[in-house]
Amino acid sequence: MESMVGEWKLEHRDQNFGEFLECRHVGWFLRTLMTKSSADVEYKLSDDKGTFTKITKSLLHSSEYPMPTQGEFCPLKTLSGKKEFGRLQETSGQNVILEMNYVDSGDPAALVKHKVVDGKLLVSLHCKDIVCNSIYAKK
Repeated sequence: MESMVGEWKLEHRDQNFGEFLECRHVGWFLRTLMTKSSADVEYKLSDDKGTFTKITKSLLHSSEYPMPTQGEFCPLKTLSGKKEFGRLQETSGQNVILEMNYVDSGDPAALVKHKVVDGKLLVSLHCKDIVCNSIYAKK
């Protein structure tokens, strides 16, 4: 996770981002805003390494999404408005994986894979059979 800490500028995102958001049950209005604008991200790791926070920044909005680095958590807000629970983990290959599931059914909501390669942050968003890739450059 430490390799992800810092500010990142979106360089490229696959054209199917809207399909990913639709799969995640994001409403039309928010989905339209998210696909028509570009957002950069910042990641912070608390001093005790117990909380990993994603900060999304755009011209219109900034939001923080804190995640414990150990155990499951339930975010206060979700893209769909449905209750979800998730787990953040780091693999031995320094991939950071966020797995989210719906509380009511336990069904998978999304899987997000992060990896820093050659100074670029590669993010792969998965929802059912949809995979949307993004590339960020360090600011």
